[in-house]
Amino acid sequence: MLTIALEQLKFRAFHGFYPEERIIGNDFILDVYVTIADTIPVDELSDTVNYQDIFTIVKAVMAVPQPLLEQVVAGISHTIRERYPRVKKTVVTLRKMNPPMGAEVRNSLVSLEKEY
Repeated sequence: MLTIALEQLKFRAFHGFYPEERIIGNDFILDVYVTIADTIPVDELSDTVNYQDIFTIVKAVMAVPQPLLEQVVAGISHTIRERYPRVKKTVVTLRKMNPPMGAEVRNSLVSLEKEY
């Protein structure tokens, strides 16, 4: 298996259950891992997954506010699979920095691991 990843992508976005989260926004950090069947040797970009495309997908999904982080990671995973049917597995991890909890918390985290 071959894994292509983007780690620690930083976004300012407006995801959240509470109305104020959709107004003031928050900082998010995202990791995406995509696994395809072993295609070694990889001689052309078409033999693999273009991580620039992965970034474009992530950016588009992050731009649409969702009430639940679970919806965001599912949307990213689904869109990657639609664009790259050869993908066998995705792992998408999303951290919301300083979530509004009334307590000192570095981040909340939702991670979706999906096999196709």
